[in-house]
Amino acid sequence: MTRLWTIPLPWSTPPVKPNGGHGNVYAHAKKVRTTRQTMGLLARNANIPPLGCCRVELTWFVPDRIHRDVDNLAWTLKPLCDALAGTKVWDHQIVPDDTPEFMVKPMPTIVYRPGEPKEMVLTISEIPSKT
Repeated sequence: MTRLWTIPLPWSTPPVKPNGGHGNVYAHAKKVRTTRQTMGLLARNANIPPLGCCRVELTWFVPDRIHRDVDNLAWTLKPLCDALAGTKVWDHQIVPDDTPEFMVKPMPTIVYRPGEPKEMVLTISEIPSKT
């Protein structure tokens, strides 16, 4: 049986954007670091144990059909995955690395949910070993 963790994220919009610092590298780096630290804490609080391999999916639920570029969500997915495989003190290392050998990261998705508030959710599922 595959283990699954669904983690509601504390942001209603992507915290890390391609133009998020508007050219200010320090502002962008701070957003990345804060996002990564938050994910490490959320993963630790979810009691996710070390996994051999996992799948990490980012979903952004939105209440309207305003055009949003899913490519921009990848900028948020990166620090989230780094926090699940990193070696910084705030990371929660559930896999040895965030390379395809240990972590499958499909493109994030945007899901239309009329009448519901915006919400970002990260789903982590264990990929069973083939042995």
